[in-house]
Amino acid sequence: MTTDDRGDDRGDDRRDNPDDDPDTWLGVSRQSGDGPSEGAGWFRDCRNAAIVLTGWPLGRRGEIGPAAEADSRRAFVPVGLALGLAAALFGWIADGLGLQIFGAAVFAAVTVVILTNARAESGAAGAAADLAQTEAGSDRRFALIAGCVGAILLARVAGLSAITPLADMLGALIAAQVLSGAAMALATLAAGSEHTDSPFDPQRDRSGSVALWTGGAAALLLAILFVGLWTGLLAAAAVLLVAALVWGSAEICGMPRDRNFLYTIRIKTELAVIVTVAAVL
Repeated sequence: MTTDDRGDDRGDDRRDNPDDDPDTWLGVSRQSGDGPSEGAGWFRDCRNAAIVLTGWPLGRRGEIGPAAEADSRRAFVPVGLALGLAAALFGWIADGLGLQIFGAAVFAAVTVVILTNARAESGAAGAAADLAQTEAGSDRRFALIAGCVGAILLARVAGLSAITPLADMLGALIAAQVLSGAAMALATLAAGSEHTDSPFDPQRDRSGSVALWTGGAAALLLAILFVGLWTGLLAAAAVLLVAALVWGSAEICGMPRDRNFLYTIRIKTELAVIVTVAAVL
């Protein structure tokens, strides 16, 4: 997401002219007074997190500044929960139409892709294309990205369809979304502390790392709620292991700590949760 925060480091994209404030229409502008209430701040951060994770503009008239991106990280888990619940709803509808577990898995997986504009899948595929040193705009790069996106979708469908009954499959889907969102948010802490070009600079985040660790704990509790205690703990352990492996691979291969790196962590940890639940249940 291109940044345009010029001169304001508070995450609200404030401008000298109130009419230019992209948040004015929401009633959460910081143009005057001491700023919005905490509830308004959460609403704004959830909206910005949804933009980062899905690419939908969601009514904004301007781009998100770097400070707003940093603030939005605390909302990755609730946005992931919303995405998981929406995908689970369509999976449940597919099962109700008589499509069985495989049809429900296809509907749920495609719903995730549509709701997110395949943003994480494309980002992870872009990172793979960069590692393959493909030329920008070349047919080889396009084919590689398309193949990676298709492979991710097939892996998600295969993993979900291996989980029965339907309630367990939908629980795994939701747990995967919240845990991968938490992993992506927490990865920005280390990325930002070591790499000044991180897209989510912790120095700009008013809420700090406490909010991100709290979100990680909330994601773990949600995972336990949807897939059970031991399965949830194993899934969380798998997320930590896979995130560490991605990080180590990035160090070895010289992968930049850009947004595609974070999307790679999100996709791989999501699939790790699904595979773990499929193996346990």
